[in-house]
Amino acid sequence: MALETPVINITYKRGDSRAIVFVLSDSATGTALDLTGYTLPVLAVNSEATPVDITNQLFTVSGVIDADPTTGRISFSPTTTDSDQNPGTYFYDAQIIDPNSGKLTFVAGEFTIEQDIAKD
Repeated sequence: MALETPVINITYKRGDSRAIVFVLSDSATGTALDLTGYTLPVLAVNSEATPVDITNQLFTVSGVIDADPTTGRISFSPTTTDSDQNPGTYFYDAQIIDPNSGKLTFVAGEFTIEQDIAKD
């Protein structure tokens, strides 16, 4: 089985709370990765592309593996507080712990926050 770390850029409206969903798949076969035994998915957003620590981390979001782990689906739901950041381009990655306690970064990229219009 091969698993690549793709670069996927995300655009998100300031103050939104919609889910961000990833489907992990085997790059050789295209089939969904069975996440049985995987734990602790987390998505972290930082103002630096190559941070040395968490000083400039804007927020982290714990993820949820689909009730059927064979779908390969992981959802992250930032709160409105998480995404209430100054509009701009930031950086993120998402990781998960595999059944052998290994850390796997399964996606990374730019996380752009756009100005929202509606104010309530």
